[in-house]
Amino acid sequence: MNERIGIMGGMFDPVHVGHIKVALAALSLLQLDQVRLIPCGVPNHRDPALCTPKQRVDMLRLATGDCPRLIVDERELNRPGTSYSVDTLLSLRKEYPLAGLYFILGIDAFAALPAWHCWRELFELCHFVVIERPGYAGTLPPELEETCRHRQVTDVQRLHSSKHGLVLSMPGLDSPVSSTQVRASIADRKSLDGLLDSRVADYLRQHLLYLEAVTKHQHENGKAH
Repeated sequence: MNERIGIMGGMFDPVHVGHIKVALAALSLLQLDQVRLIPCGVPNHRDPALCTPKQRVDMLRLATGDCPRLIVDERELNRPGTSYSVDTLLSLRKEYPLAGLYFILGIDAFAALPAWHCWRELFELCHFVVIERPGYAGTLPPELEETCRHRQVTDVQRLHSSKHGLVLSMPGLDSPVSSTQVRASIADRKSLDGLLDSRVADYLRQHLLYLEAVTKHQHENGKAH
């Protein structure tokens, strides 16, 4: 049987419990051999990370340390230039020519796919596993709706029967936790319990990370002296 590899990209700034929840659920529900968590190097559509690449990798390794099938993949950090998903998938396809590649992402990110570099080519390289969000009221752009018209499946085994090009929705895995929320909790001096793996929280405190978020928050609220 050919290997099945899940792919989760993101800033992981920092990695939080929601990321790990989705990765572990995907391992089980999709019967994957591994999930590769790939921190973005140079983002195309968002601000750069607040932490250094090494710090983000360190936190990912701490958060995934209990599960050897969750693999921290540094290829985007090691590649110069903008981190395009198509380049990452081409690299993975070259490394794993017979594997099934399963790109795991939230519905919001999937809906923005037409803004991605060479987005149509992605369907020739991987399957998409879309994490639904309760209450999501958005619609897919017409060009993406048309592209997905005959690609959507509801059966995991149907997904496994092809190497690429299909779309499966997975309900009930969306987490209310976000990296933005974590940074806001730091700014408000709130507990990080339930937001971060305890080892990640300890690392964050040890290295005094995201203190700029506290300073910015204080300035915005007129509390700086």
